[in-house]
Amino acid sequence: MDRSKSPNMATVLNARRMAKRKLQRSARKNRDKEERAKKEEEEKESLAWKVLSEEQTQALKELTARELEVKLGEVLTIESYHNSLPEACVLDYYVAGFWFAKEQNFTLQQISAFFTLLKVMLDNIKEHHFSLIESIQKFKTLLAGIGVENCPQNGGLECFDVNQAKVITDYFTDSLFQHYRLYQFLFTQEPQEEVVISQLAVEVPPLASVPFPPPLDEGMTEDVWREHVMTPPQSPQLKQQKDGDVDSKGEEAQSAALNLAENQTAEDILASVKPEQVKSIVNKVADEVLGNFKAEVEAKLKERETLLTSKIGKLQTR
Repeated sequence: MDRSKSPNMATVLNARRMAKRKLQRSARKNRDKEERAKKEEEEKESLAWKVLSEEQTQALKELTARELEVKLGEVLTIESYHNSLPEACVLDYYVAGFWFAKEQNFTLQQISAFFTLLKVMLDNIKEHHFSLIESIQKFKTLLAGIGVENCPQNGGLECFDVNQAKVITDYFTDSLFQHYRLYQFLFTQEPQEEVVISQLAVEVPPLASVPFPPPLDEGMTEDVWREHVMTPPQSPQLKQQKDGDVDSKGEEAQSAALNLAENQTAEDILASVKPEQVKSIVNKVADEVLGNFKAEVEAKLKERETLLTSKIGKLQTR
């Protein structure tokens, strides 16, 4: 081998290596560019990230049910759900759907695509006034392409598999399609306003025309009322003095009656009584004295009569 030609061979080999590397880099760039374009095309056709971005989906997934309701109201600009029945129903529809996707352990892309599906199906009723048949047909077109490779009809839900598509179909059947007329009524009929008026009588205190308002007996406890309001009981000395006055007056009245009776003689008393009165008094006293004796005698006679009657009956039977 000629050594003078060895540097030239090394140069040729290096040049070939560099050219090969350039070709590999260009091929890699072309491949990355094709993959990026394919991914962009898929994202363009997919329903994911149409309503909720990836950041919003991640943030909403970490919230509780109450926090999710408030946050979705802000994202979807549903502000009057506290006092508007249609907006409250719409917000409840979205909250229930998002929570269902969360419980099914969907990925962020799947949750976002499912949420877009919720919005599309509700807008078909609210904006386009689809019938139930039209909504079901639209739902079928959106599910087209799931589980099929290189499908010409792409509904935008290719991120789901066949089992997940069945679960989604069951959910929409039980939630939206089964109550379709209610949602139609919700968006086509104006809710009737009901005005409820209640009268409440409130007692107000009188005007401050006196230094102090009258006392509120109902607002006092019994102990406070007995201590400060109730009239105090009389002292024992005054009570004894009054009792002594009453006793002395009674004794004086009795002594006067006795003196009056002593002044009258027995003849005067008997002379003033008529014979009819004397007869009635005697009969009354006799009835009182002899009444119990008469009843006792009659009871004993009745008992004796009953005993004799029973004996006579026994003798007759023999």
